Amino acid sequence: MKRLGLAIGTAVAVVALALSYGANANAAGSAKDEITAVENKIIAATSADEIMKYFDDKEIVLYDFVPGLQYKGATAVHGDEDNFFSNATDVKGEFVELVVVTDGKMGMARSIQHFTWKDKEGKAQEATIRVTDVYHKVKGEWKVFHSHVSVPVDPKTGQGQMNLKS
Repeated sequence: MKRLGLAIGTAVAVVALALSYGANANAAGSAKDEITAVENKIIAATSADEIMKYFDDKEIVLYDFVPGLQYKGATAVHGDEDNFFSNATDVKGEFVELVVVTDGKMGMARSIQHFTWKDKEGKAQEATIRVTDVYHKVKGEWKVFHSHVSVPVDPKTGQGQMNLKS
């Protein structure tokens, strides 16, 4: 009788463990899809106000490839983003590569993004940049609390390489 109880207890524990793993895997899978959807909304944004919807306005820090050293807080980040959108029209972005990793509690998206736009004079511009966004949940929604934008720099010239292909 003890053996039967032990066997049933073991079977219940194995099933519970398997269900727990499946639930965690589904939660992480769902989180990955949710973060991917946010990344797609950010790259499609056409204004600073639109981008700010996806940032944690209480904790956001942005390391951009343009000066200053960092932009801390919603006001500073909005100002940096607005500076770009105020000087660009017809902005279009696409992912060259996007990788999202999450455990369901925090997430990270790293990507290579290609953008085209027109400057104030109407001249066509383009850039390929590297972006890493770090996410956490705020009131049930995935929000970026750290974003790092960069381009490779040629060590011989000190110039940013805005359009490398690989």
